[in-house]
Amino acid sequence: MPTEPQLVSNLLLPELERQLKEDKNLWPNVKGLFIITVTKKKKAAATWYLLLQGNDIMPLITASEEDARAGVQGKIRTVRIQVDDADLLNFITGGMTGVRAYMTGKIKVKGDLLLAQRLEEVFEKLGGRERAIEFVKNNEKALAAVNKAKL
Repeated sequence: MPTEPQLVSNLLLPELERQLKEDKNLWPNVKGLFIITVTKKKKAAATWYLLLQGNDIMPLITASEEDARAGVQGKIRTVRIQVDDADLLNFITGGMTGVRAYMTGKIKVKGDLLLAQRLEEVFEKLGGRERAIEFVKNNEKALAAVNKAKL
């Protein structure tokens, strides 16, 4: 039986959700459902749902489509993003901008492109870059075991 590939995103995205739960000031004023398909060796390895509904409703980051759909309040725009696991890490940590990633084909977007661009703002507001870099440094052994991502 094949095992699922280990992914940096499986460590990093739950950490971002934990930080959002702890500090309401980090909640972004963005509304949308970001469906992020994380790939490994060009094959879909995981799907994450980032449900953002403004800064009055707690954001949800989950691997469960059912939980994401159940959490939607009202009408919400959706965008699908496909990105390699290592590229997602580079995007969150600021090693690559969203526009550059899109233009070079490292991130593929289906749906609302303007909404997709707001995801970079979300990570910046979260202090995602600094916090993600700190998280990576604090978890180097776990990340090394998971992936040999180029930072």
